Amino acid sequence: MLLALFSVGCAHKVRIESDPSGAAIKIDRAMVGVTPAEVEVKWVPFKPLPVYINMPGRRTVEIDLADDLNLFKVSWQAMTLQVGKLSGDVPRETHRAIFVGHHGPMGTWTPEDVK
Repeated sequence: MLLALFSVGCAHKVRIESDPSGAAIKIDRAMVGVTPAEVEVKWVPFKPLPVYINMPGRRTVEIDLADDLNLFKVSWQAMTLQVGKLSGDVPRETHRAIFVGHHGPMGTWTPEDVK
């Protein structure tokens, strides 16, 4: 059964948060919500699943959700009876984006820039 699931893919929920909150969440160039939010994503095996989180005046954060669902994680959730995650009633993962302002290249930031 798990092999069939992984051959076609599936939809599941993830929770996306940000600091500060109120950032736009985009999947495939379409806005799907504002942080904090639970979003439903379609997972397909061996395909990246990028989610972009952006806020005016801050660098865009990209999160690849492809690792949220794999054979090991689904097997573990089944063995430990995590029915909410398996059924999609509970978010499978929580991701948190922490924003910093636009600055020069990495390595040139001061500790004050990151605050």
